[in-house]
Amino acid sequence: MQVVIIGNGVAGNSVCSAIREVNQRARITLVSEELYPAYSACVLGEYLGGEIQRGRVFLKRIKDYRQQGIRILLGRRAIKIDVKNRKVYLEKKKILYDRLIVASGAESLIPAVDGTTREGVFSFKSLRDADRILAYRARRVVVVGSGPIGVEVSCALRRRNREVYLVELLDWVLPQVLDQKPALRVQRILEGHGIKVVTGEKVEKIRGNHRVRGILTNKREIKCEMVVMAGGMRPRVSLARKAGAELGELGGIKVNGRMQTNLPGVYACGDCAETPDPVSGETALIMLWHNARRQGMVAGYNCAGVRKEYPGSTNVVNVNVFEVPVFSIGSPVSALAGGGIEVIEKDRPHYYGRVVVADGKIRGAQFIGETEDMGVLLPAVRKRCSLENVKKIVDSPELLSLAPWYHKIKKYLT
Repeated sequence: MQVVIIGNGVAGNSVCSAIREVNQRARITLVSEELYPAYSACVLGEYLGGEIQRGRVFLKRIKDYRQQGIRILLGRRAIKIDVKNRKVYLEKKKILYDRLIVASGAESLIPAVDGTTREGVFSFKSLRDADRILAYRARRVVVVGSGPIGVEVSCALRRRNREVYLVELLDWVLPQVLDQKPALRVQRILEGHGIKVVTGEKVEKIRGNHRVRGILTNKREIKCEMVVMAGGMRPRVSLARKAGAELGELGGIKVNGRMQTNLPGVYACGDCAETPDPVSGETALIMLWHNARRQGMVAGYNCAGVRKEYPGSTNVVNVNVFEVPVFSIGSPVSALAGGGIEVIEKDRPHYYGRVVVADGKIRGAQFIGETEDMGVLLPAVRKRCSLENVKKIVDSPELLSLAPWYHKIKKYLT
């Protein structure tokens, strides 16, 4: 069996691992546009902030691929998929396949703002992005977008003694992750470390001639020498779409529970794939490491003939804000519609926790500081566990102290 994998991220490498577990003879070719072997995108912020050396970013060496019997083609871009003849075309090369896995990942979403092509404007998605940001001389930086990536970049550059402005269109930081009250707590941490947080303002223009000299919002001008666009990600689907792959409602490659697309012999996994969300009951694009890894394993097993089903993606976000851990699972109140919403809170000087309940079911949780309870609440959120059942078993109105009794509630969560 000839397997071709497009993408060298966690999803693509998990495909390799799963196939090799059950099939040592399959011929695997992994194609990557990047010039490097596999690395962890999760620690790029630590590298950017000087907390780890560049070498610690990498997960594999070239010889590791050889030991797995995997042919890796770095710096090569797939330009066409011929589904009928089962061929992948690269520049000046074509590869036959029996099974094809598209793990093409995501790309930075750059808003339609005047000036984004000026020197000094960056995104933050890859190791190359981190290298370019570090190599560019700038004293004052504006980070546009305060999602997990924007917060991570802001903290990293502040550690590098840059003057940092964090600009957010919505009314609070981490708006897709936290509700307003915990978000304000995170904002105070950011501001306490010298980051200037600007919320409720839209960036309308990046000013300068050839190089960046500042940004203009709907309310003010901020002078700077660098702009990092951190407004989100979108799935890279053009290659699969042109080959006839069906897309989901959110623009990702539509897959079934076995990570199969509508194209024969073609699977998709990772940030490019649109999968079910067991919390919302709808499909979702949840571009997180743990989801990509599990999708890659499921795709690899099924590709090798071992039937596995992907249970769906869960929105689990972990951001360290100057050594203070911030965790979120599932949906904040702001993402839920309708009534019947209850919030259970604990607010302490060095700790904040909240559990979001809708119609009696646990729909989300947010923690700042102590995060031990997150491992317990994850299956509760995924299974939409009844708050009433949990309370009966643990005999406690405080859902935030579940951890010691996990063994007692496990049967309700599986």
